[in-house]
Amino acid sequence: MIGLGPVLYATIATDRPDDSIRAWCRHLDLRESGRHRVDPALAAACGERAIEGRSATWLANPLGECWLQVLDVPDAAAIEPFRRYGWMALEVSVQDPDQLAQRLRDSSFDIIGEPANLEVSDAIRAMQAVGPAGEVLYLTQIKAEVPPFELPRARCTVDRLFIPVMLTDDRELSLAGYQSLADQEGLRFDTRITVINRAHGLDIDHRHAVATLQLRGQCLIEIDQLAGQAAPPAGTLPSGIAWVAFAVEQLPPGSEPYTIAQGPYAGCRAAFARGHAGEIYELIVRPDNRPDERP
Repeated sequence: MIGLGPVLYATIATDRPDDSIRAWCRHLDLRESGRHRVDPALAAACGERAIEGRSATWLANPLGECWLQVLDVPDAAAIEPFRRYGWMALEVSVQDPDQLAQRLRDSSFDIIGEPANLEVSDAIRAMQAVGPAGEVLYLTQIKAEVPPFELPRARCTVDRLFIPVMLTDDRELSLAGYQSLADQEGLRFDTRITVINRAHGLDIDHRHAVATLQLRGQCLIEIDQLAGQAAPPAGTLPSGIAWVAFAVEQLPPGSEPYTIAQGPYAGCRAAFARGHAGEIYELIVRPDNRPDERP
């Protein structure tokens, strides 16, 4: 059994790393937790040799947990949110989205969705914003249990990533790849996604084919289907979400393992892969990985 989850971290690529680091630390309570240069093994493993030697900065939440890496990619091309297949957004557990909305109004984050309860449940309240690198954020408060989902309550103002959100041309093909890793069935439904409808000029009540897959550690993957978008570019990482990492009990057969040399997961065995929508993800075997424990 691979045992997919929890989500460990996300990497943001940007040609202005200091702007991103400053914004996340000043407005979303993260703090710098170390810098290093990308080593050749990681660059080769993720298939992006151009990032070898580039600066990578780890950011941690107020509890000291590193979950965001900011990667200096000088040639990172700007992107328009919601118009590229692959990782589309990072859903982050927070204590009070209304308070965060006030803090972000005069910042380098662009609010694209005011705080509101979600259609799926009044126990989930969220706002949406776009960061300096073009990364889309869903800042989400879980107020009560929301069966059948297993979701975390925030332990600090801005806790950590718990749902990476993907944009794909085929919900079933994208879901199938992660179901095989998690060894369980996802949940399929149609729902309104207001920020996508606004970005594409669709009727505000237009509904999209969506899937979620429950992972260990109160984490999920969300898969949103939308036709006619651009494939991830080849050759260099664009600005925005570069890859997402997940804990596993063991690496899947056929993977090409490497040993992480630096950062909070140094010494762990890991492997990179690409999903149906072109998204890059990393699987990491942590020595202390327990089935139902968040990092």
